[in-house]
Amino acid sequence: MQIDVIPYASAIRPDLVKNRTVVVIDVLRASSVMITAMANGARAFIPVRTVEEAQQTATAYSPDKIILAGERDTKLIDGFHLGNSPLDYTPEKVKNKVIILTTSNGTKALNQLEGAKKVMIGGFLNLEAVVQQLLNREEVVFVCSGTNNNFSMDDAMCAAALTDQLMLHKSLQLSDMALTLHKAYKSEAGNLRKLLNGCYHLNLLLRNGFEEDVDYCLQKNVFNFVPKMNRKKLIR
Repeated sequence: MQIDVIPYASAIRPDLVKNRTVVVIDVLRASSVMITAMANGARAFIPVRTVEEAQQTATAYSPDKIILAGERDTKLIDGFHLGNSPLDYTPEKVKNKVIILTTSNGTKALNQLEGAKKVMIGGFLNLEAVVQQLLNREEVVFVCSGTNNNFSMDDAMCAAALTDQLMLHKSLQLSDMALTLHKAYKSEAGNLRKLLNGCYHLNLLLRNGFEEDVDYCLQKNVFNFVPKMNRKKLIR
């Protein structure tokens, strides 16, 4: 199995994802939001790039069937129902709803993957479930969403953790980026708190009062399913 890693959203190129299985990772917090909401009964996610696109997409649905969700600079967008905290996506709020989501990083990455063979959502919350989905794939690309078009350690270490788990099952051929990240991950024996101690985005969330989100998103194997892209929607 060949493993490559794209370090942040703006580094995505068509030739890097064409005909390959892609796992989009945005640990803090879009991936974790999508996984949690679907576990709590959400019908689907429609990832869009902009606030205006989200509002326009919503016009095709009955207001009681959709949720407008997203963030800019970690904060709730004016006029939207929910932000980017997975803890807000409770069954009472999201069951049977289509969620139109726009975030600073993750949804931008998801809208740059035309030509990919299959697109999945990964995070620490569904780590082993993603691994199981990848075992019969030959070419896999982990897309780290990053933070504002910059490398982000939280997404990178999730890609490395997935690589580490896949190594238990199959022989892997790693790109230089995948190899580098895996070596970094093993340097602290996979201890996320040590690995992410100085992570910019994690510490930004802590400064903005999202400590509970951080603790939640760094849990491993809470859920055993993988959201997948189907005709521009993410479904369970």
